Amino acid sequence: MSSVHYALDTRIFFKMCHALNNEYDVSLIANHPQKETINNIQITPFKVFKNRRNRVFFSWILMFFKAIKINAKVYHFHDPELIPCGLLLRILGKKVIYDVHENIAEDIFDKPWIKYQKTSYQIFNFFEKIAVKNFKIILAEKSYEKRYKTLNANAVVIQNFCDLEFFEPFVKKEYHQTMNLFYIGIVLENRGILEILETVYELKKKGYPVHFHLVGELYSDLDQKIKKLEYFDTIKDDVTFYGRLPLNKGYQLAERMDIGLCIIWPMKNSIESYPTKIFEYMAVGLPIITSNFDLYKELVEENNCGICVNPKSTKEIFYAVETLYTNVQKSEQMVKNGKNAVKNKYDWESQKQVLIRLYDEILKK
Repeated sequence: MSSVHYALDTRIFFKMCHALNNEYDVSLIANHPQKETINNIQITPFKVFKNRRNRVFFSWILMFFKAIKINAKVYHFHDPELIPCGLLLRILGKKVIYDVHENIAEDIFDKPWIKYQKTSYQIFNFFEKIAVKNFKIILAEKSYEKRYKTLNANAVVIQNFCDLEFFEPFVKKEYHQTMNLFYIGIVLENRGILEILETVYELKKKGYPVHFHLVGELYSDLDQKIKKLEYFDTIKDDVTFYGRLPLNKGYQLAERMDIGLCIIWPMKNSIESYPTKIFEYMAVGLPIITSNFDLYKELVEENNCGICVNPKSTKEIFYAVETLYTNVQKSEQMVKNGKNAVKNKYDWESQKQVLIRLYDEILKK
């Protein structure tokens, strides 16, 4: 169940639902245009509230009525506002799993649209303490363990590693000396979008044939900020916004991309969490430019599959792109290293087995 995510979300649909569908009958309630069955997974559409306040206060009620009609043995939800829904299901004797995708408590302070952050933090803490006493908890990152251990949560870590089988058709077949920059994911200012656009402008001034491709939904007032950039008219033909695409459609573009970008600003949640897109870039054969957080450096630099930069420094981003563009041999080696690292260390298959064992354990109990 999700009151926020699209039904064809990478973690929820392509990884978890698919993994469990081999063992159980799986239904999914999430944002989707119609009721249908895809890959033998029954999808029930759930209308997502555009107003965040309404979403928090009313989503759980609507979700409860949709969920109870399915009459499942296990209910697995992915959004904190569904905690009350999960509690109602527990009262009815159902087994419930709460999947924690991010450090919600800390993330509250990184979301500018939350007006009363301290109050919201206290309210969330109250409900979370109730949740950990009643639900099995799945954590998407090891870094979240510290917080949930202090709450005595019954938690298991299932990291958001890469499904190599899914990404195999989209692997870049050979390296071409071009400069197609690729980003996929939520399009927010704190994803370094303005810094990347300025980098595109600087690269173009130097005469480099650069093009920036963005796949994802553009949020907030970022589109207005982009149009107001003094140099935007100079680069507007060198930037393509594809909007939100299904994951497979988005990564079909990767076959003709050259560099994967993941320039995230330093926020509590981002510093402590692996961005899924890094593993995906590695899987499809793209060298990576990402933020220079310790966790990211451990992944990217130790595996020698990309370059880490100060996410607020256009100069560092510029030199990283230039380095990968002008040194084809170095880029090709990073591509090989990235593919090997995903295969040997970060493959979803290992996490998939943890998920299946968890469900087996819950249902046997």
